[in-house]
Amino acid sequence: MTPDEVTLSEGDQATFNITTDRPVDLHLHGYDLTEEVSPGEPAELSFEANITGRFEIEEEQSHTELGTLLVEPR
Repeated sequence: MTPDEVTLSEGDQATFNITTDRPVDLHLHGYDLTEEVSPGEPAELSFEANITGRFEIEEEQSHTELGTLLVEPR
């Protein structure tokens, strides 16, 4: 994941643009959001960053951590 850490402020609207070279089930912990992404088919994951804290972004099937989302209080 590039960058491997994303920092937002509470209340920000976020959109992750996702591309991959293999099938991936992306999971954003804390927000309990998932997105299935296929190779060569860009996907988007949009949400309001309304929960503060540090959250793991992982590949759901292998439980591999891809990056971190940090949401700071406003």
